[in-house]
Amino acid sequence: MARTRTGSTSGWGMNFRAATLLVLLLPLVADAAPDPVGDFVKDTFKLPVVAQSMVVTGEVAQVCASVLGRPYPRRSLRYWSDGHQSLWVLSAQGKHGLILSGFVVAKGRIVEGRVLADREQRGRPIREQRYLRQFIGAGLQHEKRLDKTVHAITGATISSTAMERMALLALRLTAMQKDAPPP
Repeated sequence: MARTRTGSTSGWGMNFRAATLLVLLLPLVADAAPDPVGDFVKDTFKLPVVAQSMVVTGEVAQVCASVLGRPYPRRSLRYWSDGHQSLWVLSAQGKHGLILSGFVVAKGRIVEGRVLADREQRGRPIREQRYLRQFIGAGLQHEKRLDKTVHAITGATISSTAMERMALLALRLTAMQKDAPPP
């Protein structure tokens, strides 16, 4: 086998080592794939909680449609609850596609909100903490609106409205769930 100036062998030996290294490291890279929902659940609850679902039919479907202004885009809603607080993962239509967000509700108030995934081009500011902080402490006012003013983002009104509607939906669904935390 020919040797290069640095003394290493050339040819298939180097390719074989690179391929072997890739095969060994691939599972580690696959495990590192981002999971925004899983991360949000881990950040919210100290102990592991099991995901639950609420089927979007009957009264639930009516509430979703009345709050979002259109039928809910999925057949079921995912949420987690530990008896003290509930975390809802919800979808709503933005300008450029669905926005996936999570809201934590405790004692009838929003504790935290987070954008988990979106395709918005001009609505990026909905991910910023200074916007999301506006939702903290919001509750229901006559089941029709939030009892706190949330200022929309200029140029991203559709995204802002979708976030506000999802926050309202999280509060309404928490009030409907069987194992709802006490207010």
